[in-house]
Amino acid sequence: MKNAKKWIVLLAAVLLVGLCAVAAAEGTVTITDMAGREVTFPENPKVWNSSPTAEGWLCAIAPEQILGWAAEFTPEQLAYYPASVAELPVLGGNFGTSEANVEGIIAASPDVIINTFDVSSEQTIAATVASADAMEEQYGIPVICLSRDIRDTPKVAGLLGEWLGQPERGAAVEAYLQELMDKIDATIAAVPEDQVVSYYYAEGMDGLSTESKDSFHADVYTLCGLRAAVGDDVTLSNFGGMEAVSMEQVLGWNPEVIFVWNAKAYQTILSDASWQDIDAVKNGRVYLNPSLPQNWVDRSPNSLRILGCLYTAAKCYPEQCTYDLDEELRGFFSFMYGVELTDEQLAAID
Repeated sequence: MKNAKKWIVLLAAVLLVGLCAVAAAEGTVTITDMAGREVTFPENPKVWNSSPTAEGWLCAIAPEQILGWAAEFTPEQLAYYPASVAELPVLGGNFGTSEANVEGIIAASPDVIINTFDVSSEQTIAATVASADAMEEQYGIPVICLSRDIRDTPKVAGLLGEWLGQPERGAAVEAYLQELMDKIDATIAAVPEDQVVSYYYAEGMDGLSTESKDSFHADVYTLCGLRAAVGDDVTLSNFGGMEAVSMEQVLGWNPEVIFVWNAKAYQTILSDASWQDIDAVKNGRVYLNPSLPQNWVDRSPNSLRILGCLYTAAKCYPEQCTYDLDEELRGFFSFMYGVELTDEQLAAID
């Protein structure tokens, strides 16, 4: 009898271990990310974005699952995101010259780290895999790679919804973003070839840094079918872009439209005598990049670039534009973040 009881207890223990193993397996998700890596993490994970790239998607799909920001937001910026994320702490991140506090991130206990990468070719995918694997080893936390290709903006939303346990919301956001992309494409398709606008992207504090036509920092303008005034005169020398140019070069290029990265350069271009003979300035076609709640063009290459495309196409091609920009902006923030823009908030964007 004693032996029988012993075997019963042993069998019960084995069954318990087995049930726990099944429960553990059922409590995790295994996915193949956009770099082709297999990643396993808990269901409905708490997430940290190691740079300010996925936050626009996350705030629309799973705001309650965000542990904290990679960079600090101002109260004005946060007013465009859901109220539920307003009090999130700043955890820091790895982007530009910033380096995250590894111990602090680990202490915050994210279930998964999310970031965007270049997955456009075999070479860049290999570099992405190596970078993500190194990050996993450093933090001991699974890393999901997303595509930073601007055309993948809707697709990323759908995948994040599936992976984060919010499939219905992810699918809805994906469909909505694709509708916006279709409206942008319809506008661009209606532009006659001889009316394609030439642009200059003014960066740096003086406006005399810019991007080559093949830089990902200029993806918004490329998707909108604009012609880079710099032509082949500016080449990509590094990942960060911001290639130095001269005032003489800008005068020679004489762009029809100028987009400006920061407010100081914007004021310089509007007021400094050296810029006044450029067609874009003479015709009042100088635009400061919107940056609420994050920059709509680059730095970081985030989901709000789809707003950058809506904005750019509307400003460059008002006659062909297939949508009302203000109406689309109000609809975007309402659907994505539950924010009903006031007239003041709308005016602050443009």
